[in-house]
Amino acid sequence: MAKGLLVPVLTTPGGHRRFSEHDVDAFAARNHDTDPARLLTTGEAARLLGVSQPTLNRAVRGGRLRAALTTPGGHRRFDNDELVDALRLDHEGRS
Repeated sequence: MAKGLLVPVLTTPGGHRRFSEHDVDAFAARNHDTDPARLLTTGEAARLLGVSQPTLNRAVRGGRLRAALTTPGGHRRFDNDELVDALRLDHEGRS
């Protein structure tokens, strides 16, 4: 895919990309309900949550937040609705 969300296993001399069936199925399963237009970058997600990017990354590594998608380059993308829900749950937990 041109956005790098799925890496081809082969590119023909004519520039046609070939993808493994397993990779396509896994990609489809990960993104079944995820609209790429609604995904936020790490910086956008950190601003929404009012934290720094390193703090956001620690929350993901610690299992407190989940990225909706991780690109082949390792860049995380977050679903806006999931982040808003996480904020709400965190706020309710503090009350």
